[in-house]
Formats: sequence, C-alpha cells, structure tokens
Amino acid sequence: MEICEITLDAKQYDLLKSMLNCDRRANLLRKIPINGKELFYDVLHEIYSPVIDGWSTREIVLKESTDALNMLRIMTKQIFPNDEDYFVRQIGKKWKNFRLEEDCALIIYKN
Repeated sequence: MEICEITLDAKQYDLLKSMLNCDRRANLLRKIPINGKELFYDVLHEIYSPVIDGWSTREIVLKESTDALNMLRIMTKQIFPNDEDYFVRQIGKKWKNFRLEEDCALIIYKN
C-alpha cells in the first residue's frame, strides 16, 4: 500500500477534519495514515449527504459546496496530478460503486 502525503492550508484542514468520522479524525490529528478509500468516502458522503437526506438536489449541493469541492480537488491533485476532478466526478454515484483504483494511505499535514 502506497502512503501519500497531502498538505492543506489551515482552513482546508479544519474543513476536512469536520467531514471525517471520529476514528479517521483522530488518526488525522495524530498524523497516522488513513485508508484513502475510507477518507474520500467520508468526504464525498459529507458533500452529497443533503441529497441523500432528500432536502436538496445534486446541482444545489455542487453549487453550495465550493469550499469542500476545492479542498477535495486540491487533495486529489496531490494524488492524481493529471486529474483533480477524479473524486468530484464520483459525487452522486451509488456508494457501492465508489472507486479508488489503487490502495493508498494518506497522511495529511496542515500548512
């Protein structure tokens, strides 16, 4: 399993921290590698949850989630330099079809 290091600014780091489940949030704070698939699943789920809950549409969520989408693109670009929208394109797909081609673990640093 490849370990990737990602650097975020303080605002992005805090946003990511708020989007992760408790265990992954604890790992983030302790700088313990986090399974990439689980981390991105948490982020995508958090961005898309208003649609799942039925009180919004995909278009509204994408328009109102600018900070989260920018943070997701910045993280993605550090893993997939040629495709910063790799995970953004997966928003709205069935969660069982979520894909991360290669196993990786992430360590996130605050810049």
